[in-house]
Amino acid sequence: MNFKIDPHITDTIYSQLASFIELEIRNGNLAVGNRLLSVSQACENYGVSRDTVLMAYKMLQERNIVTSLPGKGFYVTRSGDIDKIRLFAIFDAMNQYKETLYRSFVDALGENYDVTIAFHYYNETLFDTLVENALGKYDYYVMVPHFTGDVTPTLDKIDERRLLLLDAFPNNYSRNCAAVYQDFYNDSYNGLKCLLGSLRKYKALHIVYNDKFQYMPSGYVEGAYRFAGEFRLPVYIEPGFDMNNIEEGHCYMAISERDLASFIKVVMTRKLQVGRDIGLLSLDDTPLKEVLIGGITTLTTDFEMMGRTAAQFIKNGERRRTPNPWKLYDRGSL
Repeated sequence: MNFKIDPHITDTIYSQLASFIELEIRNGNLAVGNRLLSVSQACENYGVSRDTVLMAYKMLQERNIVTSLPGKGFYVTRSGDIDKIRLFAIFDAMNQYKETLYRSFVDALGENYDVTIAFHYYNETLFDTLVENALGKYDYYVMVPHFTGDVTPTLDKIDERRLLLLDAFPNNYSRNCAAVYQDFYNDSYNGLKCLLGSLRKYKALHIVYNDKFQYMPSGYVEGAYRFAGEFRLPVYIEPGFDMNNIEEGHCYMAISERDLASFIKVVMTRKLQVGRDIGLLSLDDTPLKEVLIGGITTLTTDFEMMGRTAAQFIKNGERRRTPNPWKLYDRGSL
């Protein structure tokens, strides 16, 4: 590669070298995975100092065009349209409301952003592996840290300037990164408080979910218990609940759509009328819940707004934390 210093421009020599290497990548002379010349080889080949080579490589690293592997050298990490800003998103799982969040986020980012998405399915080891394999290859990392355990050591591997936490925020996490999250404690308490009049029709509220496959935020449980104590209305948190044990005169909050389907199946078999014989709530709104059995009352965060806010933070380079607003859709299932 024939690099020549141009003395007639104001750019530093290292920025000229960085631009030259970038052009080689754009032209296809260097592809993803190709190793750049070692620092000593580059000094000899380009006729520049060691510091110049290191500064040029650093500039390319900061743009995530190349990455450094300790003891191995510098490698090309992107080619083709390298002007696009690349994001790596790890969601917990894909479902209807997370699809709403994802589409809102991508649409708000626009054409100059390229998003790669993966899923951890509440597996902490898989989450750590996905992050480890993506380090140094993207401009931003968008993480949905829905876990019962502590994954902050994994999050700490990511440069806080490039990290955005989405939908959840680990307790007492102190790094200065961007975040758009659900305030589960206050959302739970305030949402149930708004439904107090309807809930008093029932002997108790049961929050039911499959604890093997469904993440249940501790903040949501604590907010529900606060509501129960303050308004003296029994609330039971029931992981692994058997839907065959539902009782007439009680109200149930189904966390996942699978739980919701199981509940409705049992209710229909027993010919119970939702909103009269038994109460039904669901967490996280979807279009299906608007029409299913005449409409299901939901407490939900505004996933479309969450996506738009997260995109705004990325585009503006903001490192702010903000709780996402919640909504109540009262559709008569209470």
